[in-house]
Amino acid sequence: MPSNSSLYIITKLINFEGVKAIDYHFITDKELLITLEHKTSESTCPHCHSITNKTHQNHYYRIRDISFSTYDVFLNINRRQFKCTNCCKIFSEELNFVKKNRTYTIRLGEKVVKEVLESDILNTAKRNGMSSREIETLLKEKSEDLLEEKPRNLKRLGIDEITQLKGGKNYAAVLVDLEKKKPIAILENRNKETIRKYLLSLGDGVLNQIEEVSIDLWIGYKTLTEELMPNANIVADRFHVMKQINEELDRMRKKEKSVAKKIKNKAKMKEKLEGLKNSKYPLLKKKEKLSEMEKEKLEEVKKVAPNLIEMYEKKEAWRDIFERKITEEEGLDEIAEWIKSAQKYFPESCQTIKRWLAEILAYFDNGTSQGIVEGINQKIKLIKRRAYGMTNFDNFRQRILLNWLLI
Repeated sequence: MPSNSSLYIITKLINFEGVKAIDYHFITDKELLITLEHKTSESTCPHCHSITNKTHQNHYYRIRDISFSTYDVFLNINRRQFKCTNCCKIFSEELNFVKKNRTYTIRLGEKVVKEVLESDILNTAKRNGMSSREIETLLKEKSEDLLEEKPRNLKRLGIDEITQLKGGKNYAAVLVDLEKKKPIAILENRNKETIRKYLLSLGDGVLNQIEEVSIDLWIGYKTLTEELMPNANIVADRFHVMKQINEELDRMRKKEKSVAKKIKNKAKMKEKLEGLKNSKYPLLKKKEKLSEMEKEKLEEVKKVAPNLIEMYEKKEAWRDIFERKITEEEGLDEIAEWIKSAQKYFPESCQTIKRWLAEILAYFDNGTSQGIVEGINQKIKLIKRRAYGMTNFDNFRQRILLNWLLI
């Protein structure tokens, strides 16, 4: 029979309110079973809230707890049934450390959830003696506990997407609280109706308090914001505009290379191709990030395709507008001048800028961009790489959102 001092220490180590250890023994060399007993013989009826001590039945069962030292710990606990002496209804008492119909303690569940967020389901299940299905259930329960509340004090919202599969297929929409720097929703696709349904679920109270929404250059996000968030200022992401300018510059580089291959004079053809060789990244790079070798490459490009250097300089001039702290009025003047000088080099980008001018100018109010969203997307990509063992999108979504809530 264990000594009272041993049982006292175990009770302190277990540290569950309302129960004490009355016995323990080793099941195997690695497994410890602790029997617990309730400190009181009473319980509160959930129907009439009267206190009763009339036990109807005893139900002993074994649950798993967090490990102690090198031992796997199991608890033998009685979830008693009582018959209320007031309303005569029968009820099972609630245990504050284990959920109903679960074979593990709440704290073990929390430990396992944190483990799986940093690892994967299969290995976490193996380490903790659980099945993959139990772990998925844990993720679902934890996400329901933590994610059921609507976002609080949501003022600045970012909307973007991330591909679920390689090759740019199956886009999932990512909605981010830009102030708290965490995702509030991952939606299975970026269809307008899917996003609208989620936004409507937030209610007018949340939607009306949103002051700013950062989006890429997709008209669907813009129309949804205008429709559902009447008080929000729409900000077109500066980096998506920069991306379009870079793509137009790169298309011209490819065109110059294609034209060079058709030059009949072999010496001139070779000279131009050599000048354009390995020029993609120097042309797309920020000027302050250029190495000496890349600067030399741009000088070579200038000799064989001066129009590409003109485009490079216009591209950098566009970026410079957003690197300085200027007012919206000053931004309008500089953008107008840029369009005037860059129209012949970037006709497609200029058309896009004109269509989105109001949303682009909104950047100068608070300097809001998709930078935070892109950072979150990069972390999501890392989660995707270690998420094997997930059987459906809902579990994957829960895993992503829980990363920001628990880690």
